Amino acid sequence: MKSVQNLLSEPPTSRFQRASSVHIGREDYASVLLRLIGMELYKIRRRTMSKVLSIISITATLGLFLLIALAAMLTRNGASAEQLRSFTEALRLPTSLALIVQLLNTLGQILIIILASTVVGGEYTSGTIRLMLTRGPTRTQLLLSKLGAAGVCIVLGVIGVTLLGILTGLLLNISTGITQSFDFFSAAWLGHFLLCLLVVMLGLFMYAAMALCLSTLGRATAAGIAGVLTWSFLIEPAVEVISSFGRNISGPTGAFFQALPDYLIGPNISALVQNQERYLFPSLSNLQTPAPSDLHALLVLAVYLALLIGLACWVSVRRDITN
Repeated sequence: MKSVQNLLSEPPTSRFQRASSVHIGREDYASVLLRLIGMELYKIRRRTMSKVLSIISITATLGLFLLIALAAMLTRNGASAEQLRSFTEALRLPTSLALIVQLLNTLGQILIIILASTVVGGEYTSGTIRLMLTRGPTRTQLLLSKLGAAGVCIVLGVIGVTLLGILTGLLLNISTGITQSFDFFSAAWLGHFLLCLLVVMLGLFMYAAMALCLSTLGRATAAGIAGVLTWSFLIEPAVEVISSFGRNISGPTGAFFQALPDYLIGPNISALVQNQERYLFPSLSNLQTPAPSDLHALLVLAVYLALLIGLACWVSVRRDITN
């Protein structure tokens, strides 16, 4: 009995010695958030889904340029030198960059929606969300860490696909016998190229935030995937159709319907990309329709981003997850 009383009277630090391999980091908000982002990235790297998505993105990038090169080889004998040069333009800069941007804005959007929905919805599906919320970090930190991990994946994915696409195009272009010209390159062009990549990242981040929000609301991966795809491929096209009817209506009502697409996510992302493509691809500038200004697009996207993240955080903090 005496030994038990002595044990209970001892301070906890003397009874439990932390292993030397365990290092407790800083406990401020930002440090905890960064460690949580690292944890989420580790989980993403270990999941089979993320590996499948990576393979799809790499295969799609390589396959796209391989198909162009193969088609050029098949038509090489029956085409003139000028026709061959025009046909294989997509293998060379700067046109190959336009192809990569289009791939990122289409396939990349679908892949990041799946990834972000899985990161959030998987916690609810497997029930690990209860365990996560008992480990110390706040609910807001856990939610922001998932969004931060999605952002890191977007940055790495965009840079990786862009470099892979450019290098693949240049290597396959050797088989055509046409020399790559760098007359287009300048400091200004490089600046717009970097801005274009940032815009693509912002667009993908918007869809990741929407997937995170809807997965949080629906407590499932399917809620995020189905919700964002419905918005992108059903609601926004429907609004575009309604806007086209507004051209036949005079007065404030017609102006209201025509202005609706200017306040959607997709058209504003496209506007930011298009405003950069005017500098990157001057030959395509005449084919593009007038787009809203960069300031207008950024303000609209900022409002959407604040609403999506704010709603997800509010629901996550208020939700009872004991059931």
